[in-house]
Amino acid sequence: MRPLISAFLLLLLFLHSGYAMAEGAENQSIGLKCKEDPSCVVIGGTHILEWRSASPSNIIVVCIHGLGMCARAYKPLAKDLADAGIDGYGINVRGFGPDRTMPEREKLDCVQTLEDVKSLLRSVRNKEPKRKIVVIGESMGGALAMRLAVESPELVDAVVCSAPAWKIVRLKRTIAKGVVELFLLPSEKPGMASKGIVSQATRDDDLTEHLLQDSSHKIKLGFGEARAFLKFISKTDRFAKRLNKPILVIQGLNDRLVPPMSVAKLYREIPSDHKVFLIDAKSEHLILEEGGYSQELLEYVLTWLKKIEKENLPVSEIGSIGDKDLTSKKLMKLQKLKLNAQG
Repeated sequence: MRPLISAFLLLLLFLHSGYAMAEGAENQSIGLKCKEDPSCVVIGGTHILEWRSASPSNIIVVCIHGLGMCARAYKPLAKDLADAGIDGYGINVRGFGPDRTMPEREKLDCVQTLEDVKSLLRSVRNKEPKRKIVVIGESMGGALAMRLAVESPELVDAVVCSAPAWKIVRLKRTIAKGVVELFLLPSEKPGMASKGIVSQATRDDDLTEHLLQDSSHKIKLGFGEARAFLKFISKTDRFAKRLNKPILVIQGLNDRLVPPMSVAKLYREIPSDHKVFLIDAKSEHLILEEGGYSQELLEYVLTWLKKIEKENLPVSEIGSIGDKDLTSKKLMKLQKLKLNAQG
């Protein structure tokens, strides 16, 4: 019973985020436009978000979504990056997005997604060897991004990750709801456990409806998928301890899904000499996806990326934004989080 419960929990834990990777992209050029969304293209037979700037800089990004969603979650960020001269891609994690009906892509598979992303990164590196490659990921995508930088350092110049998946708030409560939903209320539609996780990810009613209703999203996972996913994210801290690339870790102070303290611990264990921990005092769990970021955060990220482009590597620091007019309770929480990250 314990493995079943653990697996089911994981399938629910990250329905807040998620998109997959372009398969076989290494030797493919940009293909036909996706009929469902003109911002998507087909590469290697799979859909992928792609954007180009009118005045491209010497940097290119690859974005990985969190569990449950698809690459289109990065469309708002893609527009702002393009306006700033930054080209990029948004990939769909296997098991999510418009291609999840294909037999080889219907199940969540983080390990194979890593290989998909590596293929895309090799293609970018081969075609544009002088450009800096930055991998951006949120939640599940953050865990994938960190692992990519460790496994294939020659393909990644820097990493930006937001609330990387590792620990989960209210885990036991979610397990209890999940067991009831699994055995007593079987259905393909989101149940109380799924809705509970979404409510932890965001308090925004419109975003909540979008996460639960979008046809490209996938909320419930199979037993094997959930078990493999749980095993994958449980190793996030091990890879953090081996990450030597420049990295910007972003964490919402009001995150009620991934514990901010657990992310501070991950940051503390990263050995890189060029690591930054940025706390957004006004944000919840979702920040980079679905346009959840503020103008202040966008400007911070753009400044950080420009430093990577110019090889003016950022100095390690712990900082915060959106920290004006905080209540005394929130201010104490912010200071405690900063101290925890310092170790």
